[in-house]
Amino acid sequence: MVWGLIWYPYRVLDDLGFSAIHSSFFIFSSAIAVSLFFYPLNSYEIVKKKNFWIYAFVGGVTNIAYALAVIEGELVRVMLLFFLSPVWTLPFTFLFLDEAIKPRHVFAATVSIIGACIILWKPDIFVTKIGLGDMFAIIGGIGFALTNVLARAFHKLSVKEKSYAIWVGVVIIAGLTIFLLSMDLKFNQINLSSMGLFIFVGITLLLITMIIQHGLRLVDAVRASPIFLFEIIVVAISGYYLANEILTLKDLVGGLFIITGVLISSRQ
Repeated sequence: MVWGLIWYPYRVLDDLGFSAIHSSFFIFSSAIAVSLFFYPLNSYEIVKKKNFWIYAFVGGVTNIAYALAVIEGELVRVMLLFFLSPVWTLPFTFLFLDEAIKPRHVFAATVSIIGACIILWKPDIFVTKIGLGDMFAIIGGIGFALTNVLARAFHKLSVKEKSYAIWVGVVIIAGLTIFLLSMDLKFNQINLSSMGLFIFVGITLLLITMIIQHGLRLVDAVRASPIFLFEIIVVAISGYYLANEILTLKDLVGGLFIITGVLISSRQ
């Protein structure tokens, strides 16, 4: 539910003059600042471990790609492409968890790819560039699938350490992007309203990250995605009422294929 609604404050901040990169930097900096007081790490030796930084990078890319996607693209379309997880989960599961790939997983991935092709299809698809929102959604989806798999593969990292890794990853990647691309920000844009929104969203993401990281330890990687599919329903409803966005027939049909693929891949 949270991930199905978090797009709204990002768009509000965008209207106030804060890009997705700036918003991600300030929101996750707020999350770290609050967590240092109320949810501190037991030991900072974890920052010397390679897995911490791998998880930080993947988590950082995933969250920033999500923020960029929901600002640049159409909400439900972005979510459907984000959930091409059966396609990406297969190779990641094989590489990092050494789990057997079953025929139904391959079939599920194929069904999901068909769904993505339906959503992305247009007569001049081969001569026009893919939309920014679509591109960021696909990148975020790859990162999301990899995060789900690594959450189980890096079992020696605690929930708290994985949560910190994601927050730190977002702040570092966003900070480097702002510096390298010279993304100037007029500090007179920062007022009580924007600061309050940064802190509110930061605390919300702090709590939801911890909950998700704990939940991902309790379910198989291929079963996590169907649970997250509820996000699409929340996005569809909130997008209709808050952003006046509606599904096209093409998006609906393609979405049904993707959802079917996810459900097939997770079926016991």
